[in-house]
Amino acid sequence: MTNKDFKGFIGLDLDGTVFNNKKQISDKVIDSIKSAIDLGFVVAPVTGRPTNGLPVEFMEIPGVTYAITANGATALRFTDYKNNEFEILHSDLMKEDKVIEILEILEDYVCVPDCFVNGKGHMPTFAKEMVPRLGLTKEMTEYILSLRDFYDDLKDYVRDIHDKVEKITINFYLNEDGLVEKERAREALLKVKDIKIVSGAKHNLEINNSTVGKGEGILRLCEKLSIPKERTCAIGDDENDLDMITKAHFGVAMENASDEIKKQADFVTLSNEDDGVAYAIEKFVQDIL
Repeated sequence: MTNKDFKGFIGLDLDGTVFNNKKQISDKVIDSIKSAIDLGFVVAPVTGRPTNGLPVEFMEIPGVTYAITANGATALRFTDYKNNEFEILHSDLMKEDKVIEILEILEDYVCVPDCFVNGKGHMPTFAKEMVPRLGLTKEMTEYILSLRDFYDDLKDYVRDIHDKVEKITINFYLNEDGLVEKERAREALLKVKDIKIVSGAKHNLEINNSTVGKGEGILRLCEKLSIPKERTCAIGDDENDLDMITKAHFGVAMENASDEIKKQADFVTLSNEDDGVAYAIEKFVQDIL
């Protein structure tokens, strides 16, 4: 299928959207993705995760080829997902001095920074002991630690690679003290120029260039694929999804999203426990066709 044949684009957040609370993709959601692809739509994950964190359950659905990662900093097309072969279609990377400035600020707070580079997370060595104590689920803890590289001095690593950081995720303890620390760190980071700060989960903050967002990632990818904005749909549930919910033509909030996010959406679907993604995809596809 050539670019001009695509009927439209459907961008899907993962946690709290495609995945239910057991971190599973239901058969009904998988079938809805397959059906949309068969009808000529591009269906892609649009996630805050690095490229190597894309879920196999989603990426091995027949016809899933594209992905937007690191909150929109990178858009790519897989030529061979199983062998991790892909081409980058769009990227918006952070400057070395900006990343160093942020990491130095974070030294005053109890947290674990995580720099995404070339589709993989990079953490300080102390994260090996701290991450298991953050209060995250066993699955999330294993996901983080199994897919990261570790460095005694993360700033030295950033200096070595220069301007290649896609995103910085900052992880805090998932308790009252951690949430207070998160807001203290956010307040300090607001003084840094030309960055965007969002929260992708209760325990984290996520930092990109000010020009980056999931919505911007969708628009840049759709330009490459000759898909007009009028044929774009985005479905999500969290603060870092607002950019795509408001910039896509058909922005969908999950029922499990906050009231603020639902207010800014064009449509509110069912929850992630009730196959809300399948319901929203069906509505969008019907409206386009």
